[in-house]
Amino acid sequence: MTIGFAGLLSVVWRLFRRDAALLLPVIGAFVFLPSFAALLLCDPVPPLPSGPRDEVVMQAWLNNVASWGQGNGVWFLLAELVGTFGLAAIALFLLEPDRLTIGQALGQAMVRLVAFTIATAAMAVPVAMGLWMLVLPGLYVQARLIVAVPAMARHPALKPLASLRLSWKMTKGLDRALTGALVALFLAQWLAVSPLLLADESLRSGAANPLTLALVDALIAAMGASYATATLLLGVVAYRIRASKGT
Repeated sequence: MTIGFAGLLSVVWRLFRRDAALLLPVIGAFVFLPSFAALLLCDPVPPLPSGPRDEVVMQAWLNNVASWGQGNGVWFLLAELVGTFGLAAIALFLLEPDRLTIGQALGQAMVRLVAFTIATAAMAVPVAMGLWMLVLPGLYVQARLIVAVPAMARHPALKPLASLRLSWKMTKGLDRALTGALVALFLAQWLAVSPLLLADESLRSGAANPLTLALVDALIAAMGASYATATLLLGVVAYRIRASKGT
C-alpha cells in the first residue's frame, strides 16, 4: 500500500506522542533554548530589501549581512551545533536497536557529534540553494536527503557523505509523499512565524517591553524547534518504512 503525505504526518504525530515525555526535555534543552538565547541576545538578521532588488541594493544587503555575521553569526552557529546534538540524540534514541536510554543517546550523540554535524551541514547546502531559488526545489532536495541522519543513527559505521547517497536511494518512490509532508510543515511554520517576525521587528524598532520581546522570541524559537523536530521524525518514519521493505 502506498502511503501519502497525510499518512506520513499521522505516523510522525503518533511517534511523537508515544515518546513525548522523554523527547520534550531534550528538545527544550538542546533545540529550543539555544535558539531562544541567540534570538534574544543577538541582533536580528538584516531583512531583504523591500523595494527593487538590483545589483547595487543586493550588494549593500550582502554587506550588511556580512557585518551582522561578524558580530552575531558565531552565536547562531553555536545554537545550530547544540541543536544538531539534540536532534542526533533523538535519532539515536528512536533507532538504536538496543533501545538506549536518553542519557545513553546523549552520550553517543556527543561522541559522534562531528559526523552528525558534517552530514547536517552537507545536507543544508543544497537545501538552502533550492530554497533560495524557489521554495519547492529546496523542499524536494530536503525530502530526498531527510533519511541521512536517521540512517547514521541506525548504522554507526556509515559516513556522512555515504549517508546522503543512501538517503537519496532510500527515498526513491517516497519522494512525492515526503515533499508533500515537508510542504505542509513548511507552510504551517511560515504561517505561524511570519506575524511573529513582524512583531519582533516592530518591537526592536521602538522602546519595547523586554518581557513582550522575550515572549515573541520564545514563540519564534518554539516554532523553529517544532519544525526541526518534525522533519527529523519524518526522516525516522521514512527510514523505518524503507528499511522494512529492504530498500
